Amino acid sequence: MKLTKEALAEMAAVDIRTVDISELTDLREIEIDTSQPVEKKLEAFARQTNNVYVNRIGDYVVKVRFQESGATIDDKMAEYLRRLSEVYI
Repeated sequence: MKLTKEALAEMAAVDIRTVDISELTDLREIEIDTSQPVEKKLEAFARQTNNVYVNRIGDYVVKVRFQESGATIDDKMAEYLRRLSEVYI
């Protein structure tokens, strides 16, 4: 699936404060073969969602952004958990 720059810009511009949550894809329903290369994983994600930037997890709206380099999601989650643990120590 090829998305145009215009379509991606429109998806990214969605305001999570005004979006209709019932129209969003629940991220828990998306299945991706993690053994595939990044390009294939992104294609699988795009095929399974109405908006690659704005989705939901249950009753929570989630907006993401993509970067070509830098920390991975695993790195960010580890950092988040480390910060949470510092609050309770």
